[in-house]
Amino acid sequence: MTLRRAGWCFVLIVALVCAVAAQGGGLQSDKQFQAALHKEMVDGDLRSAIEEYRAISVRPGVARELAATALGDARSRNIFEQVVNEYPEQAHAVALARAYLLKPAIESPDGGRAPTLAQGDRVVKAGDVITWGDGRVSPDGRLISYVDHMATGNLMLHDLATGADRSLTGNKDWSVGSAYESTFSPDGKQVAYGWRTFGPPAHVNEIRVVSVGGTGLPQPRRIYSSEDVDVFRPVDWSQDGQWLAVQAVRKDRTKQIAIVGVRDGSFRALKTVGWRGPTKIFFSPDGKYLAYDLPPSDTEAQRDVYVIAVDGGQETPVVQDPSHDVVMGWSPDGSALLFASDRSGARTGAVGLWHLPVLDGRPGGAPTLLKADIGSVQSQGLTASGVVHIVKNVSTMSLQVTPIDLERGRLAGSPVLQVFPIGPPSWSPDGKQLAHTSRGANGLSFLAIRSLESGQVRDLHPPLSYMPHPRWLPDARSLVVWGRDLRGRGVIYQVDAQTGRESLVAETEDIQAVQVSPDGKRIYYTSGVWGGTDSRRLIEHDLSSGETREIRLPANWRQTNLSPDGQRFTETAYNAKAKTSTLMTLPLGGGEPRAVFTVNPPDVVSGMAWTADSQAVLVLSATPDQYQPKALWLVPVNGGSARQLDIDVTGWIGSQGIRLHPDGTQIAYFTGRNSREVWALDAALR
Repeated sequence: MTLRRAGWCFVLIVALVCAVAAQGGGLQSDKQFQAALHKEMVDGDLRSAIEEYRAISVRPGVARELAATALGDARSRNIFEQVVNEYPEQAHAVALARAYLLKPAIESPDGGRAPTLAQGDRVVKAGDVITWGDGRVSPDGRLISYVDHMATGNLMLHDLATGADRSLTGNKDWSVGSAYESTFSPDGKQVAYGWRTFGPPAHVNEIRVVSVGGTGLPQPRRIYSSEDVDVFRPVDWSQDGQWLAVQAVRKDRTKQIAIVGVRDGSFRALKTVGWRGPTKIFFSPDGKYLAYDLPPSDTEAQRDVYVIAVDGGQETPVVQDPSHDVVMGWSPDGSALLFASDRSGARTGAVGLWHLPVLDGRPGGAPTLLKADIGSVQSQGLTASGVVHIVKNVSTMSLQVTPIDLERGRLAGSPVLQVFPIGPPSWSPDGKQLAHTSRGANGLSFLAIRSLESGQVRDLHPPLSYMPHPRWLPDARSLVVWGRDLRGRGVIYQVDAQTGRESLVAETEDIQAVQVSPDGKRIYYTSGVWGGTDSRRLIEHDLSSGETREIRLPANWRQTNLSPDGQRFTETAYNAKAKTSTLMTLPLGGGEPRAVFTVNPPDVVSGMAWTADSQAVLVLSATPDQYQPKALWLVPVNGGSARQLDIDVTGWIGSQGIRLHPDGTQIAYFTGRNSREVWALDAALR
């Protein structure tokens, strides 16, 4: 038995003894357990032992802690992952399993620098969304930093060994402020992060550093602040501990790649770029260079990888290709860059991990493929031992299209269509096509048009960085899409559904929703910053003449829903004091808004859809905390009582909304979970 194996057997025996003690010796005298232990420890027959432990774990009457410990014995990755995923309450067994999953990669026998296969790609954090790729892995691979975007805006740490999460900032909610990008110091004892304190009287944007250790809430130290910057994103820390690599998002929407002194707070901009900016910035281990990715021009969606000298020297493109290339980090010795690219999977959207030799800030050879499909371009950086960490989108959200009988108030069959994962859909007026947005592993968005008769799907690529909700025009030949274009402008395009050819309809800032009139001659969009005075602006735009007029909306109306007959809008009004959520209607021709339905407090409205005759609205009510749907209501808008439908909405995703087919015989809704995982990859660079 090797020392490595003997050590792990010792740990596992301790775990087994602890578990047996907890159950008063429940497995100690068990013949099957003794046989499994003998096969592993005496016979060295690990494969047979694994099967015996598996059999124990599923035996009726075996306590969960004993099952978890038995499963955790063998050094099979899937068994340890089973312990973590299926026995979360068994803290000791889970901690041991996590510790195994976090073991550093096996050293190359020849001591070389080439990438080596270690433990296999592995999940180090599964389950709920903990990160959107805005943090880093600590140098020792123990911690992941992230921002709690869902509730508080706090800077958080997740312990990959114990599974514990803790806050490094003291927000109770978003009203105080929010953290942004973060990165660990070289010794792993501190975290630098961007922080934005919300006004009034004014927003304060700064870079902070906070200690990782200790008890209680640590006290941060301000490094730098500026009134000309909207957001600071510290993304890497130099190995000598002296400098932070920072992306500064300025008020004019340009971005700066800069370095900031940790001790003296000095700020030095190295390069000003367009509003899309780099996804990540990494210091070379010697501190002489920064590596980052940028679009090659403001008319191209894909990215290339660049290296710039920290002393203000020349910028060098090191990866130039028609594919989408994103920097993932430096090798620990600085001899190579890792980058993600879809060049070898252009047809399938697969993203590979590539290795590029670098010498004095310039390419030192041709790139080589390390892994053909890593499923993500979101890097969490590398550990000191060279293990790459990424964030994968493992969403199980799927669109369900199911027959519905509104008169009887029930579903009329099983789902006739299931598609996942996609954005909110839009039925064509004739009900024959379904349009939705989607996003590939390379991070790029596109528009998909699905024929409901043939099942054929056409992918269209308008020049937009994001496309929230497509809207069909009445002829079913074209759509209206909106978002920000590749130059950062807020735009609305009309897109031909067959050719994908787009034409500019309007250019305006902060578009929040777009609606199309029933005759297709006008569009309506809300504009301005949500929550501010400008949020009440509703613009009517004539598609033929280009003329516009403004319609005043009540305060805080953001995403209006136009009725099919084009006569009125709906929106939800929330009363924080009474904790009531009320569906409101507003006549298009002018007049006062009218309340038509209030859900049972403290529930909230989480989705709505007009019926085809414009006489009623389907309303989805949900819990106020996690927006879990509770009931589906049919609400008349011209008087009459709301009726709760006999439809089980458990498992629906209210935040994604609901859609009715133009003839009212089918309903579209989403199920599943929006989830991400942190993975450690087996391509370890030494």
